[in-house]
Amino acid sequence: MPLASHPLDDATADALLSLAGASWERDDLDASWVAAGLPATPVAWQVHEEMDYRLDAGDRAFVVGMGFDPDRVTAFAVAFAVFLEDTVGEEDFFDHFGPQWAIDADAGRDAFDALFRAGVERVAARLGEPVATGTHDEAWHHAVWRAGDCLLVVAQGEDFDSYGVADDLKLWLVRHPQDAPVPAGDDLYAFLCGDATPV
Repeated sequence: MPLASHPLDDATADALLSLAGASWERDDLDASWVAAGLPATPVAWQVHEEMDYRLDAGDRAFVVGMGFDPDRVTAFAVAFAVFLEDTVGEEDFFDHFGPQWAIDADAGRDAFDALFRAGVERVAARLGEPVATGTHDEAWHHAVWRAGDCLLVVAQGEDFDSYGVADDLKLWLVRHPQDAPVPAGDDLYAFLCGDATPV
């Protein structure tokens, strides 16, 4: 089955770690974005005025999670693999990825899981062993680290761009109080897909 991959790299992991320690308030967002080493773009205007939550970051797209009333940024997420286990939708699968993505038309779930493990290793090289690991929705894996008042999470889950036809693998950065327990299992995924759900 098709697997598209653009493996997690040091620059992306470092950018999210920089954002973990930065302000996400509207007036600070553009400066925080540039300080994280990401290409200058009017992030606050795009998110708060245009309500466009997919940000161009060079060869990757960062998806912004929002909370509303009041509007506030709650998360950033970067996909680095997408796996289609069923042949439904396979004809259109290859149309959504730029040249930096590698496509393996005959990959199995083991290859998707190997990319998860590689992503975990890349984050662990910076933050040590995760504070939580596990599965959710039976087949999906996750690993969680604390980063200040955020959680950094490598997680498999639903690919929102394909309306759930495919699975994806993302690195998430989500606001979470330092003294709050880390959600586990399906509760973790529900947390990621709550206020942090990409639109």
